[in-house]
Amino acid sequence: MNGGVYLEASRDVHNALAVIVGVPYDGGTSYRKGAGGAPDAIRAASQSIEEYSPTLRRDLSDVAYADAGMILLPSEAPADVMDAIASFVESHVRAGRFLVSLGGDHSISIGTTAGSRRVHGDLAHVVFDAHLDMRPEYDGSEYSHACGTRHMAKHGPTVALGIRSGARFEFGDADSMLLAWSPDLELSAAARAEIGSRPVHLSLDLDVLDPSILSGTGNPEPGGATYKELRSAVLALAGLNIVAVDICEVSPGHDPSGVSAVVAAELVREVILGLVPGRAL
Repeated sequence: MNGGVYLEASRDVHNALAVIVGVPYDGGTSYRKGAGGAPDAIRAASQSIEEYSPTLRRDLSDVAYADAGMILLPSEAPADVMDAIASFVESHVRAGRFLVSLGGDHSISIGTTAGSRRVHGDLAHVVFDAHLDMRPEYDGSEYSHACGTRHMAKHGPTVALGIRSGARFEFGDADSMLLAWSPDLELSAAARAEIGSRPVHLSLDLDVLDPSILSGTGNPEPGGATYKELRSAVLALAGLNIVAVDICEVSPGHDPSGVSAVVAAELVREVILGLVPGRAL
């Protein structure tokens, strides 16, 4: 492709409308590690796709965007990691930039959503995930990737879509704590109306896709969506007041073909072109 989807970190981040950042963290993984290598793999894969989206009939050259490189994580202590992530996200969301964070395992959403909430106290959350992630702790840690959606639900209206896995008690908690959850990908009219004009943090755990589409992930779960189905569902969120997005759980070492990283790279392009304010359908 011409120039790659992702720009160099030396580009003018401060004047960008949308900013991409890598979060190379997989300290919250419960099964197969490797998601920490995703930001570099997705950036490399972006060289294989075009900047133009035939679906949206728009080109990345139409959007002022930049790549802020990687978040520097201060230590291996999960609480410190989440605070560093939150502080970075807060700085860009407060400046009015649409932030796309490349995980990393899905525990990074604990930090990214906390950062968005520091700016928007009335934040709502929309999650696409195979797993409910409603555990209060896993392996002794509340910062596991199995706990992220519960963190969101404790702080604001939260919808979880694409769900097909979880412990029995998680489904009971989901019924009482979430605004809505569904095995389907479509945001219902009732949930959309309830969210209304609230700022929204969108969290995309790519194991929502079927493993035949995205095999490079830490906890593959059969029976998931196709790429086209997920893309359509995500782009259908245009019109919501989305302020930040995280894209998580690509684990490139588990997909020697490299296709999983390509799938993620193209989805980032579609998110920027379809959801950045002023670029809605």
